Amino acid sequence: MPDAYTEAWYEAVRQAINDGASRLRSLPAGRFVVAVAIAADGRSPYVDGDGRRFLMEIDDGLCLWYRELGPDDDEKALAGRVDYRFRGPATVFDEIAAGQLDPVDAALRGTIAVRGDMRLLLRQAEQVKSLLDAYARSVATTWPLGRPPYAPSLDARGAAASA
Repeated sequence: MPDAYTEAWYEAVRQAINDGASRLRSLPAGRFVVAVAIAADGRSPYVDGDGRRFLMEIDDGLCLWYRELGPDDDEKALAGRVDYRFRGPATVFDEIAAGQLDPVDAALRGTIAVRGDMRLLLRQAEQVKSLLDAYARSVATTWPLGRPPYAPSLDARGAAASA
């Protein structure tokens, strides 16, 4: 079981995406790149400062690579165009990765912002579900700094602060 947000974890998620794709009736043709931006929210011990950024390339339904970007990495230089962007707070992404929050619900509620051609996503619903399941359910993840859900942040008076 890989630790969350490590190279071994990214590889396990990539493999889970491809394992899921191998069970689909049909795979979408073509290439698309997904960018994910996870914002530090003061609650997740895995995301601080400027947050975390990831890129993933899917080609003919298979994940070619999935990796974290460094602070100086230029996503356009690494991947060319980006077709989809997902942005949201760290706690939400952690809870999705831990299988505690449904990613579709998070997107529908606006907790995770999604940019890109939504018509294509809807036409490829089976592939999208397989991708989401790989991230949210297929990889047994360890959480060495604590597993979500996290206790609410406290303000100076000891009251729960909003994230």
